[in-house]
Amino acid sequence: MDWSKTKTIFILAFLVLNTFLAIQYFNIVITNSRYDVIKEPLIEEQLAAEGITYKKLPEGNETGAYITAESKVFTEEELKSLPAQDVLNLEDKITSLRAEFEKPFTLPETNTQSKLNQIVRENILSGDQYAFWKTDNVKNTIIYIQTYNDRLVFQDLSADQKIGMLTLFLNDKNQLVSYEQTLLENIQDLEGKQDTLPAIKALEALYNKNDLKPNSTVTEVQFGYYTPFPLSGEQILAPTWHIVVNDSEDYYVNALEGQVIRSNEKLE
Repeated sequence: MDWSKTKTIFILAFLVLNTFLAIQYFNIVITNSRYDVIKEPLIEEQLAAEGITYKKLPEGNETGAYITAESKVFTEEELKSLPAQDVLNLEDKITSLRAEFEKPFTLPETNTQSKLNQIVRENILSGDQYAFWKTDNVKNTIIYIQTYNDRLVFQDLSADQKIGMLTLFLNDKNQLVSYEQTLLENIQDLEGKQDTLPAIKALEALYNKNDLKPNSTVTEVQFGYYTPFPLSGEQILAPTWHIVVNDSEDYYVNALEGQVIRSNEKLE
């Protein structure tokens, strides 16, 4: 027997076998990869398949960081400087100011928002730090909330403690008669800013928690700051996506970590 030829035949046989096994392995990998792509459609496709619609989302990546803030204590000098109004709660260390206008403000039927903004700027302490947020037709109030770096500090209206919020009270003649105010001060970033989750990822977080039901409509998506546990003193707020579903359900998604925070607030 020619062992040299036999050895060569064995080597060739092993090479052919190894080549065959390698081809089979790569075919399996490619097939599985294709299957994974088909199995996991994009979130946009998943939402469309469920009949879930949303307006054009904010583009680009926001940057943000956790922030710290303190509830302002209104001073006696500040209270005395309020124009043509009476403070209703004159006590020490006021963090929630309640005041009544000596003469009600009649709101016009047109350009109402512009007039409201003017009243707030000219008659409310640090009024330029607030922005219009919501109208509560049941309680007959108009709600402004504080801003930081041009971003809203969102509020849970069901919480007992309010922070950075201005509530304007109307009478039955649609006149502005009084208000209640809280204000945050000494606001600063807790750490360096970093990229946050894009808006579509916030919707995906809601979808994965079954908070986006089939055929629902996302009616508003805003980026700002929020805490689910407002305090009367110092607090920490997270950069947050505020998402409104069907004009009545409010959700907050931590824009750094992706946790979903549900809110019970509902306005008519």
